[in-house]
Amino acid sequence: MKSSGTEYCNIIQRWLKIADKGRLMHSYIISGRNEVDRRDFLIHFVARIIYRCNKSRSIEVLERMLLEGNYADFHFFDPAGVRNFKSEQIADLQSMISKAPVEMSYKFFVINRADRMNAEAQNRLLKTLEEPPGEAIIFLLTDRSAGLKRTIRSRCSNIQLGEDIVLNRDEEISDLVDFLRLNKFFYKCKNELRKFGKSRDDAEALLDRIEDELRRRLYEGEYSTGLLREINAVEKTRQAIRQNMYVDYAYGILILEFGGIND
Repeated sequence: MKSSGTEYCNIIQRWLKIADKGRLMHSYIISGRNEVDRRDFLIHFVARIIYRCNKSRSIEVLERMLLEGNYADFHFFDPAGVRNFKSEQIADLQSMISKAPVEMSYKFFVINRADRMNAEAQNRLLKTLEEPPGEAIIFLLTDRSAGLKRTIRSRCSNIQLGEDIVLNRDEEISDLVDFLRLNKFFYKCKNELRKFGKSRDDAEALLDRIEDELRRRLYEGEYSTGLLREINAVEKTRQAIRQNMYVDYAYGILILEFGGIND
């Protein structure tokens, strides 16, 4: 990879720290840099997950097996069409993902150039992301994550490869998250959320910012069942808004899921 050795090691260690404590998500988007770097990063990461589950092979051997396509539970999908994925490819993934792993680890499914999935393929994949099997991890590799539906992006953890990994702190939203955690008074919290807007568009933009902040905290080492519940709360609130619930009521869902009391 073109990244420096120290920087690359730090990126790997951040991911492994998450993996060490059982923080693996069901789906990830790996974006940025170039296709070779994204694939190289993926191989290093997956090999280490496997090694932590089963040390019968060295990391070096596992990396070679993954690169050569000789690991039974590693499935790599490239676009089969001239430009795009075919919906049938995602159907094949869905069929394979429901089967038990062959090895003593997870099953890994990689969709390379994921932004080339057309609407039908993305809708198929979304159904799997909504109810992911416990033993499978899906990776979406892309240099254009904006080409993925927001509903897909919201269900994946995101890692951006570059000269450095910077997970920017949004001071305003960080303060809001702390406020929601510490202040249990329902209407006081609702009034604070209203300051960011009362329209559906404003509410969705706010939820995106809150989710980014929560995932930043996860990547930087914070971990608790409460944090995972909060990430899920953002998605529940987002879905409520998309189902035409009044924004005020949807904010109520978020507050209660954060531990607020309906006073």
